[in-house]
Amino acid sequence: LKPCGLRLRSGARVHSRPLLLPTSARPGARASASMDAKWKEGSTKMYREIFQETGSGDFGIQIAGGPLFRCHTHILQQSGGFIGKVRQFGKLLPREVDSDSVPSTKDYFKEHGYTSLLADLKSYQLSQPLERSAFAMNQGVDPKKPGYTTAHFIGGTTCAMKRFDPFFLAERYKVDCDCERMAELLRFVYQGQMSFFDRRPEMDRDREQLTQKMLHMCVDAERYSVDRLYEKLLHWFGNECYKVVGEKCFADAFYHLQHFEISVTEEFSRQMLIKTVTGDMLATRDQFRAVTRDPRWSSLPVEFVEDTLNYDGMPISSETEVLSLIERWNANADKKKDQIIRLLCCFRPSEETRQTFYTWLVNMGWLRPDGTLPEVPELQGLRKIIDGSVAKGRKPRMNQQNVHIGEEDESQAAANEVIFVHYKGTTPVASGTSFSLGAQQRLVQADPIRYAGLQRMRVLLSNPRTLLWNPEHEVFVGLSYGEGKYFGYLCSATAFSGIFSVRALASAAPAPNAPAHLTGSGNKVEFDLALEVQVQRANMVVVCKLSVIFANLTVTEEEFQISYETLDFGPGLSFQVVATGLMDDEVDVQLAWVGGGGPSEDMDPTVGNVEFD
Repeated sequence: LKPCGLRLRSGARVHSRPLLLPTSARPGARASASMDAKWKEGSTKMYREIFQETGSGDFGIQIAGGPLFRCHTHILQQSGGFIGKVRQFGKLLPREVDSDSVPSTKDYFKEHGYTSLLADLKSYQLSQPLERSAFAMNQGVDPKKPGYTTAHFIGGTTCAMKRFDPFFLAERYKVDCDCERMAELLRFVYQGQMSFFDRRPEMDRDREQLTQKMLHMCVDAERYSVDRLYEKLLHWFGNECYKVVGEKCFADAFYHLQHFEISVTEEFSRQMLIKTVTGDMLATRDQFRAVTRDPRWSSLPVEFVEDTLNYDGMPISSETEVLSLIERWNANADKKKDQIIRLLCCFRPSEETRQTFYTWLVNMGWLRPDGTLPEVPELQGLRKIIDGSVAKGRKPRMNQQNVHIGEEDESQAAANEVIFVHYKGTTPVASGTSFSLGAQQRLVQADPIRYAGLQRMRVLLSNPRTLLWNPEHEVFVGLSYGEGKYFGYLCSATAFSGIFSVRALASAAPAPNAPAHLTGSGNKVEFDLALEVQVQRANMVVVCKLSVIFANLTVTEEEFQISYETLDFGPGLSFQVVATGLMDDEVDVQLAWVGGGGPSEDMDPTVGNVEFD
């Protein structure tokens, strides 16, 4: 039996319930279980001692610029490699501690707002030196305090007297770690719990702070080898994070964890992290949409995207969504052909989606209308995809059909996918993102935009049935915001083969503006349409900016204004595609969201050192 409790500054010990140390001397499962329970109970109660200056701890963890935690070696050793990591990363300090040189734990916690830790400072004032007491009669140095010495600057230690210090430590290390996070690490080592798990923030600022703290704790738990806490944190990110902090903070956590992979120190920790990021955090439809619709999706490495698209449990309703995800990943048109072909190997065609896949390849210019490949070395990898040998034995994924939801929820989920509806006159005939558009037909966004933010849509116009684009064919790509009200760009071919023009066209203007030019091929042109909806002004006017982006460069941009009532309560803003001059011909239109598609903010890719603040 080893008694535990607080020690008075004179060196006497106040005994509390005895703590049984684990030993293999007692046989039998019942005795072992009883000892484990008593060990856990004892270590839980001893957690508050690490903050006391007269605590029984023998292993000092000195926070750089902060207080000292007096920990217990026999408890730290039960957590695995934590104590070894402290010795590895910490700076060795003298064993004796001058209380005047160390900040008061209580004052430090109050100064930094660590309210959850203040509750652990029970009877803290009783462990303070006499000169810090509110009843102190004088402010001089107490000659009876532990470790007091009569040594001075002139005489040195010659003939000096020094009192015994019963609170000197066996080891003391200074660590460069946040005080609150180290205290929570030690709480988990002692008590098996962490206060951050119990928080349920209601304000956006509190959600962001909790997300940052959990991310930092994940880094610290891995660095200091607190494996049980690391596993519990990854489980929280994969199963509870989205519900607690919401969509925006969840997406932030996902991309920071994905970038954290390059800094993980242990291989088994890396595998656990990859499993969480590519599995649990993408397991539900809401979480999957939050990640893939974020602008940072295009910054992910091709290896990670490939692992994600190969996942059998990916929450998609059709394999055609894989093509949309690849489009989003190539939002800046900066990916190599071999990388895109590598991701296309994740596509598992069926009889229903095979034609969609062929149309996608034809629109990209990678497949001729007769089904043959161009003689381009970079495209030869498509042969295995087209003949089906890559996807052989792998079933197409339709994992969302097994989800039982109500009719209202189902209709709302379909609307949130931001698909387009194909109208012939006033009759809807199809929906999706890939169409053949004829005369007297139009494509309209299913769910109008009613919020401020950024949206970016990739538009691909082609006519694979002819070698050259017919100059009489013009396609309007823009926005409608009411009956007979529209703003956008009129795209048509010029007299020069492969050169197309875009002209701003508005319902309030009598004629299109001067053209801006961009490069396509003989029968195809591809560009991005970016919409910026600003916050309403004091006069309740909403300023919008519509830009044409080609090769990641802005070709032209125009501003227009609508009323806030139109945006919020009226028709809203809906992307629209209308073709003119077609007669009996058709134009193939392929649309893909590469940024936005929901309320979002600009997010910079996470690069460089791992830093969450």
